Amino acid sequence: MENTTALTMFNNTVKYSGDEIFVKPFCDFFKIEYDNQCRAINNSVLLKKSAGKNPSTILFGDNIKRVTLSKQGFITWILQVNPQIVQVDLRESLIKYQELIFDFMFGSIERETNIKLMYARLKKLRRLKSKIALEINRCDKEVQLYLNYRFIQVEMNFKK
Repeated sequence: MENTTALTMFNNTVKYSGDEIFVKPFCDFFKIEYDNQCRAINNSVLLKKSAGKNPSTILFGDNIKRVTLSKQGFITWILQVNPQIVQVDLRESLIKYQELIFDFMFGSIERETNIKLMYARLKKLRRLKSKIALEINRCDKEVQLYLNYRFIQVEMNFKK
């Protein structure tokens, strides 16, 4: 599987709200029954602890609450999905997905966290740049006023 294909597959299936990842996009992508997966999640002691329900008007176009899992719960669930329940033409993709999910999740989420920090830093630096520019202009005006005053005194003719 090419990296671009894997990236497209992950981008289509890993949809989240805050730190919670929706189960439905994965089910839709691999054409597996969402309700059955929700029951499997609720029947699992490990997964039930990391499950929640959240709405997303942006992702789904409605305000219906759908099952979400924490990052660790999502990975645990993905690794438990039996490739035999997926259509034959999607099995190889699911197996590759299961092999790569850990690296993708933690690499992608780590990058996103870093980008959020860098964006906040960038905003702060821009604010500081603006303040520094104002301070430089103020200081420059004071120096220019002083120098202009000094040169005016030098040019004055005090002879009678």
